Amino acid sequence: MKKVIIAAVLMASGSAMAAGYGSAGCGLGSMVFGSQRGMVQVLAATTNGTSGSQTFGISSGTSNCGNAGKTPTQFIEVNKAALNNEAARGEGETLSALGEIYDCKKGEAFGKDMKANYKEIFNTQDAQAINNKIKEAIDTKKVNC
Repeated sequence: MKKVIIAAVLMASGSAMAAGYGSAGCGLGSMVFGSQRGMVQVLAATTNGTSGSQTFGISSGTSNCGNAGKTPTQFIEVNKAALNNEAARGEGETLSALGEIYDCKKGEAFGKDMKANYKEIFNTQDAQAINNKIKEAIDTKKVNC
């Protein structure tokens, strides 16, 4: 039984290393300790768990967790409340992550333009409609990307 557990841990840590973080996974701990091997991953996991950055990072695509497999509509649906607040202010980590999903290189301009077009874009709770409005705003240059 011990051999099965050890093999599972080794396989998991091998795939984690390929992802750019150690066996503790993504989050603040991965940003501080990286993919260093050994007991330092216990510190990385503790940092991830106590800061809550891993959970937030996975849902938002931040904290070294990436955006693989996320569509803008899925991201908007999961982060609707935070995006609504941050777009109204024109800044925030979740809004920046959304800009990255759209591959926007002008992060600060993206936030300011989202604020300027807030009433037009966020006048619905439907994630697909919000996504379509953002795409249209990017295409018509109302939102710099």
